[in-house]
Amino acid sequence: MSEYPKSDSGFFHLTPQGWVRRDHRPFPVDRVETWSYEMECQAEDAKERVCLTRIWANSRITPQDHAVIRSRFGEPLLPTVERNVVLECRV
Repeated sequence: MSEYPKSDSGFFHLTPQGWVRRDHRPFPVDRVETWSYEMECQAEDAKERVCLTRIWANSRITPQDHAVIRSRFGEPLLPTVERNVVLECRV
């Protein structure tokens, strides 16, 4: 049986190969973006609440190349029946 409330946090990195979760340095050298991830769930019958915040974007990648990679791989996590997702951007 899981303990509630539960939480998790870390980082998702968009790379040319897709999304990678790496919570500690060194981060992927080929990353395009880095997003902070925070999740909490108050009870077994409650939805997870996820906040994703873009905290870094590689300024050496052209906007066109960036858009191609983003369109290929989408968001780091999507909303589901069990999960609400809020997207924010600091960069």
